[in-house]
Formats: sequence, structure tokens, C-alpha cells
Amino acid sequence: MQAISDMSLRVRELAVTLGADIVGIASADAINAIAPAGHRPEDTLPRAQSVVCLGIKTLNSVFQSPNPRVARVSYVHSHRQLNDMGWEIASFFEHEGYEALPITSDVPIDMMEKKGLWGDISHRHVAMAAGLGKIGKNQLLLTPQYGAKIRLTSIVTAAPLKSDEEANQQICPEECNLCIDSCPAKALSSENFDKVACVRYMHRYNLYGLLRHIGKILDVDSKDEKKKLAFDRTISEIYMSLRSGDPPHCIECVRVCPAGRV
Repeated sequence: MQAISDMSLRVRELAVTLGADIVGIASADAINAIAPAGHRPEDTLPRAQSVVCLGIKTLNSVFQSPNPRVARVSYVHSHRQLNDMGWEIASFFEHEGYEALPITSDVPIDMMEKKGLWGDISHRHVAMAAGLGKIGKNQLLLTPQYGAKIRLTSIVTAAPLKSDEEANQQICPEECNLCIDSCPAKALSSENFDKVACVRYMHRYNLYGLLRHIGKILDVDSKDEKKKLAFDRTISEIYMSLRSGDPPHCIECVRVCPAGRV
């Protein structure tokens, strides 16, 4: 037991040293029991025993800026940093003699087998199991410290670590519907979450947007109209999106969320 506690403490200290603002540990068995097939820790690492989840806070100023490109740059920077941290922690486990694999914080993901975007593991559900917060009405992880202004990644490992208890505090105010009312895609409601509507709006300038725009170009007969469509703003937005790492083009549900102390 002492060895397990010591390893758990060391990985927490390493995560903080690398720049993590929050870190928690969940049992792989607990997540295997609730996650859908293909998205369980054991599907990535058959001998998985634990999953480490960590997150970094997004700058508050990002959500005050009227410039939409600021949020996109922040997204790309955060996920690059998280992925680097994930590899460092996985390397730590391997050095200690345990298998470990970092799960990417953004892409690649499953885009074809299921509608919407499916990561190999749901970081927000791992974070909830690891005691870091609760999922709010905006379908994002809400933490007591930072609300929804947090980005996450996970590391699956065969190391037997001491798991944290699942969070039980109320973070999303029952009377608050700011995220539902402000969602431009109308994807949020008190009854359900239209994930497809959210993805189509949020990633309207990614590969899906490119294919839709190509379809528009092919549908028009006029050569001048085809040229006009080929050089309009949609193409430049798609180019920048694909080149920079496909950041989302909507952060309203995060911007308006009042949860968090910082």
C-alpha cells in the first residue's frame, strides 16, 4: 500500500511540475464498467489498472476578447501542451517499469463509425471519476476552481495507483440556463444534448465544412460563380483551421458559464 501511495504522490507532483493546474486518478475498472465498447481504458491498454487525468486552465482574458482567433490559438496551444505533458507522464511510468499510454487531448479521434466526434476515452468522464469536477448543462466538465475554463487529457497505465473519490459537490447551479440560452447551434436543452448539431456548428470550417463547400462549388453552373465560391472567406477559414489543428469556432457555453472561483 505504501508503494502505491508513493507512486500516486510522485505522479501528482510530476504533473504539477509539468504545468498541470488539476490532476486526479481514477480506477481503470471503474471506467471500463461505464464507458462504451471501444472507448474503455482496456481497449487502449489491456492491462490497464489506473487512469491519470490532468488539466490546464485557459486564460480568463481569452473569454473577454472580441477577437475570435484568440480563442482558437488558445485551444491549439493548450492541447499541444497537454499532449506533451501526457507523453512525459507516460515515460515516467515506463521508466518505473509500468506500461502507460497517453490519450490525445484532441485529435486523432473517431469521426466515421459514430455520429459526432468520439475520443478513445472521454476525458471529462475520467475527470469526474477522478474527483476533479462534475459535468454541467453545457456537457463540459465543471471544476470547483475554474468552472468550464479547463482543458483535459488522460494517461492510461498498468501502474496500481490510489484512486480519488468521485466529486459530489454541486457546481452547475440548478437555476442557471445561460449556456442553453446562448448556444448558437441550439444544441443544448434541459432534456438532451444534440451532439451532431454542436459539432456541425463548432467545426463548420473543418473537413466537414470543406466537403460541404466543395459540394456548393460543384452545384453551380456559372464559371464566375464557381470562382467566387472558390475564393470566398469560407476557403480561407477552412485553410487556417486545418493548418492550425482544427480549433473549434464556438466557445459561448464556456464564455457564459459562471461556475468556478478563478
